[in-house]
This record gives sequence, structure tokens and C-alpha cells, in this order.
Amino acid sequence: MNRHTFLHGALVLMIAGLVTRVMGFIYRIFLTRIIGAEGMGLFQIVFPILGLVLTFVTMGFPLAISKLVAEAVAQRDRARIHRIMRISGISVACLAALFTLLMYLLRHVIETHWLTDPRAYPTYLAMIPVVGIIAVSSLYRGYFQGLQDMAPTAWASILEQTVRILSIWILAAYFVRYSLSYAAAAAMMGMVLGELSGLLFMVFQQRRRARLVDVVPEPAYTRAAESMRSTVHAIGQISLPVTLSKLIWSLLFAAEPVLVMRALQAAGFVTSQATSMYGEYSGMAIPLLVFPTVITSSLATNLVPAVSEAAAAGEMFRIRKRLSQSFTATALISFPASVIFTLFAGPLTSAIYKQPNIGPILAIMAPFEFLLCLQAPLTGILQGLNRAGVAMVNSIVGGVAKLLLVVVLARRPELGILGVSMATAFSFTLSTLLNLWFVVRMIGFHIRLQSLLRVGIAALCMFVYMQVITYHRPVPGTTLLLAIGGGLLLYLALLCTLRVLTSRAVSRIPKIGPALSRIVRWMPFAV
Repeated sequence: MNRHTFLHGALVLMIAGLVTRVMGFIYRIFLTRIIGAEGMGLFQIVFPILGLVLTFVTMGFPLAISKLVAEAVAQRDRARIHRIMRISGISVACLAALFTLLMYLLRHVIETHWLTDPRAYPTYLAMIPVVGIIAVSSLYRGYFQGLQDMAPTAWASILEQTVRILSIWILAAYFVRYSLSYAAAAAMMGMVLGELSGLLFMVFQQRRRARLVDVVPEPAYTRAAESMRSTVHAIGQISLPVTLSKLIWSLLFAAEPVLVMRALQAAGFVTSQATSMYGEYSGMAIPLLVFPTVITSSLATNLVPAVSEAAAAGEMFRIRKRLSQSFTATALISFPASVIFTLFAGPLTSAIYKQPNIGPILAIMAPFEFLLCLQAPLTGILQGLNRAGVAMVNSIVGGVAKLLLVVVLARRPELGILGVSMATAFSFTLSTLLNLWFVVRMIGFHIRLQSLLRVGIAALCMFVYMQVITYHRPVPGTTLLLAIGGGLLLYLALLCTLRVLTSRAVSRIPKIGPALSRIVRWMPFAV
């Protein structure tokens, strides 16, 4: 696959990620307006269970399919692709059937011993069918990624979000008149319908554009046929380490709502208050905080093969260059996001969710946005250097530290859910700093501090402008738009003036680069 195609695929993922993230916000805004923070809490309580179950069901098969199918396509080995998909499909189908049955049979055990609010039980029941749907969808996503064809998965994600928005608009709005519990369950049914629509779309696309006879029209007959046992071994070598990593993290994630709810109850909050607080934190503040990471996550996807290629060629200078570029790109996105979320956490969350209580929760974590966004690129570099285990351990260390701090801080009545925000900020800060320490040890510290300083100056000027616009005055919708919109335009103009962004650099972006470069040339003093 040539470099242009690779960059095109990365750009498709980035654009699709931005679109689906924006649609996800629209979805949450609709849902919050209908069921409120308490209903969001019921909705979010069951999600860690889904993540844990999917870890067992998918078993790292999507990543294994992606890698092995790509190799088989390069070797024109149609039979091997067929074996990979057949083994993966049978395995995932059996695991999905087993865990779906277990989730139903153990439903009362889950209700009694796991769900910290019994009103989340209908949502849990509505969630059970989605396990099999997501499991099968993951196989198709891995298959298309192995073919380096990102368009079907991108469009499937957009279709899923569209169906989810329409579903909650109809279902949740109807059932909320009966009870909050049923409204949250109806929202989960919207997720089931969304995932099902995405799966059907990918099945259609596979039949239309990615049949094996089309993928490998002329198989190579010179290769010796691989045994079924060898194929299973190849899949296991990739999937088992991934499964172990996801399992540990899923257990930590599944423990979070239980510990948070218990800690808040110990602090003196009743169950309904604790549920509402957790809904504000996990269902509203966190999605807003992690929105900028869609860009850096796409960057991390690019970094893995780029760093792997450079490491194989022994070209450490290229890896150092990628590290420096990652810092600059992360700063470009995270610095203005941090300024906006810190200054306008209250007005922004009130405008989006109509929930003023979320502002302080977001404001505590917002100053550390740069470290949150940097976590994915550093993980990508470590994975490219064959140090994925290091990144996994660092992530687990941060996760364990978070849970310990949640127990200590959230139990204090004066902190409550704010203690959870503090624990979260400490967690991703610790994981990122550990990743950075290992990366620097391996390749050295070669970061262009001059570029970071210029981005910092632009962000500081943006901060001053926003402070002047909102000084000693309320921040209604119009003032908020003026402050944020004007601040971002000033930030972009300063980036061009300080030559952080140049028309030449922007023009290299596939497809949209030439158009963006013309916009950059309009900026004052741009080159």
C-alpha cells in the first residue's frame, strides 16, 4: 500500500471520528434534555459491564483479522483469508452466544450485587442483545481495516449515530412519561438499533465491494497451504495479549461506577443523588473533555506503522522527528481546548446540557487537557517500538491510582463527585508522564520547544482576548459564541503569523490540503 493511500485512510478515519463525535454530542444533548442527569447515571452504570463482556467475546480478533488479512492480501492468499474469517467468525459467534446466555441467566445476580442503583436493571436487560451485534460488527471492521478500506466503517459509524439520535428522539421521549428507568432502557434500545443498522450496512458493503473473489482476483498458487492449526496459532499470538490488556483495563473500568457510587453514598449522598452525580461526570463532563482526543487518536493510528518502519530501518532520527511533531500537533489541539473548557466550563455545559452543575466537574480536569491528548500519540510510539506492554502497564498504573483516589477523595462530603474528577486528572497525567519517560529513555528528548512556545503564546493571547470579552459580565449564548469564535480566529491567525502553520505544510494534507492552504495564505503575515 502506498503512502498516499495510507494517509487517505487516516484522514477518512479522522473526519469520520470528528463527525461521529459531534453527532455523539447531539445524541447526548437530546438524551440529557429528555432523561436528565439521573437518567444518564442509570444509562452509564451498565456500560462497564458491556465493556467487560465484549473483552471476552471479541478476544482481540478484530486486530488479528486486520493484521493477518493485510498480510494475506499482500501474498494473494485467498484461502488464508477465508480460514482467518471462518475461525474468527465461529469463535466470536460461540462466545457471543455463551455470554449473552450468561448475562440473561445471571441477571438477578447482577441486579443484586453489581448494579448500585436497582433502577438500572431494565437498562441492563435492554443492553443484552447488543453484545452479539457488536461482536459480529467488530469482525467486519477488522476485515475492512485489513483491506485498508476505511470508508465502510466510517459510514457505518455515522449511520449508527443517526439511528441512535432518531431512536432516543422517539423511544426515550415516549417512555419517559412512564418512568425514568424505562426511558433509560429505551435509550439503550436506541443503541441496539444503531449498532444493528451499522452491522447491516457493513454486511451490504462487504457483499458489494469486498468479496474474496474481488479482493484477491488471482490467487497465488505457489504458496504452500497453511494448516488450520497454524492459522489458529497466528490469530492467538496477536489476540491473546490484546485480550489480556483489555481485560485488565475492563475490570478497572467496571469497578469504577461501583466504587464511585459506594464512595458517594459513604459521603452522605442518597442513591438518587449519587446516580445523578455519576451521570453528570461520566455521561456529560467526560465526553466533552475527551472530544479533542479524536484528532490525537487518529495521529496515534498513523504513528504505529510510521515508527515501526523507521525502527526497522534503524532511522532513529525519523522517530525523534515524529515525537516532536506529535508534541506540536497535540499542543495545537489541546491548548485552545484547555483554555475554553477552563474559562467557560459552566456556561458551556449549561448551554449544551442545561445542567450548570457539570461546570466545576469539567473545570477541574480541563487544565490537564494537553496530557490527556498526548497519551494516545505516546502510546502509538511505544507500540511502534514494540513496547505495547509498557504502554499497557502504564495505563493500568494510572487506572489503579484513579480507583484508590476515588475511594479516598469521593468519600469526603465537601468534594463528592469533584473528588472523582481530581482522581481522573491525576490518573491520565500519571500514565502520560510514565509513557513520556519511557519514550525519552528509548529515543532521547528531541522536542522542538520553540514550536511549543509559539503555540503557547497563541493560546495565551486567546485566553487574554476571552477574558477581556467576558470581563465582569454574564456569559449568555451570544457572548459565549463571540468569545469562543473570536478567540479561535485569533488563535488561528497567530499560529499563521508565528509560522507554526504554513501554507506549504497544510497543502500536504490529502484531498483538502490545497483548499486549506489557500485559507492559511489569507491570514496576516502567513507564508
